[in-house]
Parts: sequence; structure tokens; C-alpha cells
Amino acid sequence: MKTVEDILGLLQSVHRQGSGWMACCPAHDDHTPSLSISEGDDGKVLMKCFAGCDFEKVVSALGLTIADLMPYSSHSAALQKSVIVATYDYQDEVGTMLFQVVRYQPKSFRQRQPDGKGGWKWSVKDVRSVPFHLPRLLTSQGDVVFFVEGEKDVIALEGIGCIATCNAGGASKWTAEHSVYLTHRDVVVLPDNDVPGGKHAETVAMSLQGIARTVKVVTLPGLGEKGDVSDWIAAGGTKEQLVNLADATRIWKLGSQAWPNIESLDYLQLPLFPVEVLPRGLQEFVEAESHATQTPSDLAAIMSLATCAAAIARKVRIEARPGFSEPTNLFVCVILDPGNRKSAVFADVIRPLKDLENELIEETTQTVAMLTSRRRQDEKRLQDLEKKGAHDVEARRDAEELAAELAQQPIPVAPRLIVEDATGEKLGMMLADQGGRIASFSAEGTVFDLMAGLYSKSGLPQMDVYLKGHNGDDLVTDRVGRETVRVTKPALTCAYTVQEIVLKAMSKNKAFRGRGLLGRFLYAIPESWIGHRQVACPPVPESVNDTYDQLIRRLFTIDGPVTLRLSREAAVAFESWEVEAEAMLADGGPLEGMHDWGAKLHGATLRLAGILHCVAGSPHEEVSICWVEAAITISRYLIPHAQTVFDSMTALSDPVTDGARYIVRWIEKNRLQEFSRRDAHQHGRRKFKKAEDIDAPLNELIGRGYIREQPINSESQSTPGRKPSRRYQVNPVLLQREAFASCPQYPQNAVSPPNLAHFEDSEDASLQTRALETGQVA
Repeated sequence: MKTVEDILGLLQSVHRQGSGWMACCPAHDDHTPSLSISEGDDGKVLMKCFAGCDFEKVVSALGLTIADLMPYSSHSAALQKSVIVATYDYQDEVGTMLFQVVRYQPKSFRQRQPDGKGGWKWSVKDVRSVPFHLPRLLTSQGDVVFFVEGEKDVIALEGIGCIATCNAGGASKWTAEHSVYLTHRDVVVLPDNDVPGGKHAETVAMSLQGIARTVKVVTLPGLGEKGDVSDWIAAGGTKEQLVNLADATRIWKLGSQAWPNIESLDYLQLPLFPVEVLPRGLQEFVEAESHATQTPSDLAAIMSLATCAAAIARKVRIEARPGFSEPTNLFVCVILDPGNRKSAVFADVIRPLKDLENELIEETTQTVAMLTSRRRQDEKRLQDLEKKGAHDVEARRDAEELAAELAQQPIPVAPRLIVEDATGEKLGMMLADQGGRIASFSAEGTVFDLMAGLYSKSGLPQMDVYLKGHNGDDLVTDRVGRETVRVTKPALTCAYTVQEIVLKAMSKNKAFRGRGLLGRFLYAIPESWIGHRQVACPPVPESVNDTYDQLIRRLFTIDGPVTLRLSREAAVAFESWEVEAEAMLADGGPLEGMHDWGAKLHGATLRLAGILHCVAGSPHEEVSICWVEAAITISRYLIPHAQTVFDSMTALSDPVTDGARYIVRWIEKNRLQEFSRRDAHQHGRRKFKKAEDIDAPLNELIGRGYIREQPINSESQSTPGRKPSRRYQVNPVLLQREAFASCPQYPQNAVSPPNLAHFEDSEDASLQTRALETGQVA
């Protein structure tokens, strides 16, 4: 039986795609990989040519028969003739077996994993791939690492006192995930003496550029055809000789050209929301909601914090020191394109507030109706008295007294906690009607059109209510022919999810940023999970929903006004953060060029600390250092997201940058180490209508250090009558960075218990533990 590794070694242009591989089909003149290769649960090799070649034709073109691809059965003669001669355990960082490579005689290899029942499952699909002897590799920091092609060679090198490793499957199976474990190490690659060995050594060396401290490729002297380091050691080779050979070898560089640092295309690889710093009850809801909806945890986390803020708005302030305090309402904005289930998460997160609103409306319906009726009657009586007052002094006096009484009486309105889409004028009226606080929540971007003046009678931007509603400044709006809106210390909470294209529209309205509105929002741009989502996920457990519901109700019933104050340790930590945040605003700092947002960062951090404290426990206790540190952690997460938003407002209108991002996503998705111009255009032919349309984005990526052009090899590139296509090599740092970010890329699919390690150094650990526990409202 041929293993999938055997088949991959026979194919050209092999690259990873999902859980399998793509390669050029040997049965037709294939220049854009169209052959899909994967491994069945029984170890059988599965192949499909998307250009239409028959399976039998593909197998024949490989010089094989269908029987060569059939798995061994327990009764087959082939299995009876094969003998297991060695097994190699691949372990995780703590020594737990992940999978095992089995070596047979006659020479062949298969891989298997424990089935949890004392037996084996002959497949390693979905099992994490790690280097061989990983625990030993991790405990040998500072030693040179010898990289070889097979497990037998690793064991041979260890036998003479060297640190060595390899990857399962030999040539063609090295990936960027393996490179993670060789970061900042001195690596010596020892290739087998054959063509696949040389290619494998180059692939590994290329992948380690910018990752390992140094990389050398050492050709061992005296090796026969297909010889390896095991043969060299068996012939008398020693560690001392090997070290001398490595010392005499120059550091490996592709074409003697070092890679430049990548100049980021704005919002690639933004950090994930630090869910672990949330109080336990809120953390559990965010993780469960993220898993149930298969959406980034950032979305549920940011929106749930805004919901908590809306529940305590205008009731709670937090004071850092005398003279510096902040309200606890928030402005947040999450940027995600259509298809990311924003509306579903939105509905789940604000559900407790909606339920509270409906209950309040039901409770007050009769009272509002009665008061409205009485007011109408009084207003009718006032009209009658005013008519009589023209000739009757007593009627005039009664009219004046009734008018004064009506002026003192609030106009009865139904209670509202949330408004979705309203003009600025309407929002101001609602703030006045609802006692100075309301939440503007919307899962669409039309709210920014309303801010810009859409549907307002003046047609002018309606921003005062937002600016003052965020700061808590008194709102007084005079309108000709209409009543004056007066709101003392308004508390407006805004939470919006918008599409990426909305940023472009916002950038065209200078008033948005010029008046400081955009600087008041906390932004998040989560990575879309479309194409990676699990299906039929269980809903959020009822107990988790109940805890979240009770949490919001508890916050809503806090008796205000309350002023929170920091503990001594918390105050010191916050002041240190203020100093750090201020330094970021200086020339060359990360907040240079976005002073409107950065100058409000310490205030936003203080608001977050107050919200987290209220979520975790009593609002009448001092705010402990753990919640200040948690708020600082969230603020650090927010900084690169805000940078991306402000930087990309202009970049979004640039088709070259947009096209470059498109190509980078293709490279990362398929883990490409090299590709041709023709490959890139074939993939993006809907986006790049003409072949020349892709040249500017490719040149942009070259200029930013993502890729570089390779010399055309006339022997391997062209077919008769066809001009060879330009080829590009991918900066290995890009794939390495993607590997780091994707481990785990979708953490909601492997939810783990809350991490409480950041509380261990607290002087009041018992208080922090109790605070976390009280986040689960009974």
C-alpha cells in the first residue's frame, strides 16, 4: 500500500489546503494545481482531479495501480508479509502521545493515533503536527538543533550526543507550524543525498528564515546515493566532526538575499479579545455564545460589555483621584462584513435588556394610559379657560395656574432602554423622556448616516447628542418652533456592528473625526470565521444564559448615584498606565496621528475598570487592582484595532492595497511558499478581470516585503509554445506569523476553564477570587 506521503512525493507543486493537499494533476497538462489529495480514516489515499480526469487515469499517470492505494486489511497477504520494525512516538510539550509513526519491512510507513480505548485509529486527520521528540527539543534551549529527514536519523544523532528533530512524513510535509518550535534556535539541516532530500532541506531552511537565529545546510561527505546521516554515523562519523562541518559552513540565505521586515497591510493578524480577563460569569457567556454562533469572541465580548455599561449608565461613575472621574457608559463599534451572524449575536447579547424593557412597558402601560388621558383632559380644559380668559379675569388666572401645573408635570411616555435607529434630534428627545439615559444599539451601519444628518429637517450633522451623551455634559438643544430639549448629565451608550465599507463612507465625512466623534468609539475588527465554522453547534446552555440574564438585571437594579474609587494598589497601577498611554501619543509612538482617540484611552480604561468591577461584585466596594489590570489588558487589545480603523479609512479606497490583501489571504489560506503570477490570477480571476490587473497588487506585496520575484527556470517553467509565468517566493515570516495566530485560531471550538493566573500575585487574592465567583449571580 502506498501512503499519502508516498503519493505526495510523486507529485509537483504540492501545497496544503485545509486538511489535505493540492497538486498539479499528472494526467493532464496542469499549470494550476487541480488535483485534491487527502487521507481517509482507514489510511486510504483519496484523489480527485477538478479538471475532470478519471481516478484510474490519475493513478496510471503516477505509474501505480489502484491496488497500490488500497489499505491493508487484517487478512491481506500484503499485511502478513509486512513486519513492524519500529514505532516512533510524537508527543506534545508535556510528553503526551499525539500520534505514532509505524515503520514496516519492506520499507513503508503508516501513522496512527490512540483511539482512547487501548487500541489505534489508523489516521492522523485533525491531529496536531509537531516535531519529533518535542519535549527534548524544548528542554535543550541554547544547543544547536540538527534537522534531518527521518526518525531513525534523529535517534542516531541522539546516540552521539546531539539534539535533533524531524517532521513526520519526511520530505514535503514540513509546515510553518513546525517552525514555531525552532524560534531563535541555531539550526543545522542535514539533507539526505537525493533530489527529494535536497528540496526538503531547502524548504525547511526557507521556512526558518527570520524565525531561527541561524540556519545552515550541511552536505555530509562520503554519502552514497540516497545516503543519510545514519549511514554517515555508522561509517564512523562523530559529534565533533559534525560540529566542525557545521562551523565551516556559511549561514544559509536564499540567493544570499535576506528578507526585509514585512510592512503590514493594516489589519492582518490583529490580536484576539482577551476573554480570560472578564469576570467568570461574563466570560462563560461570551465563550458559549461564540461557540454556539461560531463567531469571533470579540463580537460577543465587546457587545456584552456595552450591554453591561447600558445597565449601569448614569448610575455609576468611577473616580481615579479627586478631580478625575468618568461615567461608565461606552461607545463601541465592531467591524464585520455580511454573513458573520452579527444580528444573531446582537440579539442574544441585548436580550436581557430587551426583556427588562418589555417588562417595564407592561408594568406601566395602564399608568401611562391613565396619565396621558388626564393630561389630555387638562390640556382641553386649559384651552377652554384660555378662551374664557379673554373676557374673564378669574378664568385667565385659572388658566395660568393650570399651565404652570402642566409645565411641572412630565409628559407620560412608555419606558425605553434601547433605541435602534433614530436621528440625533429624536435621540435627544428620548434622552429627555427617559431620565437622561438610553442605549443606541444597531446591527447595521445606517446609524452613521443618521449622525451625518440623514432624515433630519436641517440636513446637518447631528452630533451634539452623541458628544455630550458620551461625556455626560448637559444637553440643551433649542429648535425654532419646537420645544427645547434639556438633559442634565446625559448618559448615552452606543454599540454598533458595521460593515467594512462603512469605514470608507465615514472617512469622507470630515465632521465625524473633526469634532471628535470617531475618537470616542472603542473599535474591534475580528477575523471572519466564514469557511472555518463548525455546523450544528449546541446552543448556549440554559444555565449560562440564566446567569447572564441575572447579571444584567442585577446591574440594572443598582441604586445610584454611586461613585467608585480605586484601591491604593489599583490607583498606582492606573497612574502607571496613564504615563504609558501618554508616551504613546508622542512622535513615533503607536498613537501618533490618532490623538483624538489616544487622548481618551486612559478615560476609556477607567470606564472599563468600573464596568468590570460592577459585573464582578458590589459597586459599594473599592475597585481592586485586578479589574484595573484587566481593563488595561483590554485597552492594549483595542490599540492595534483602532490603529487599523484610522489607517484603513483611506486604504479602503485604494484598489491596489485591497488587491494585495486579497492575495495575502489566498497565500495564508493555502500555506503557499511560492506561486506563479498565473496561479494568483487564476485564483482571483473574478477580482482581477484582466491578467495585468494583478501586477500592481503583486508589486505592492514585493515593496512591503511579503513576496519577492524568483528567477525563471526555463527547464521547469514553460511548456512548448507557452511563455513562462513569473514566479514569486513568499516571505516565510508571513506563514510563521499565520501559524502563531492560528494556534488556536478559533479558540471557541476548544473552550477551556477561565485562566486565573493573573490574580496569583495579588496581595488580596481571596478578594479577587470572591469577586470572580460573585460574577456568577445566583
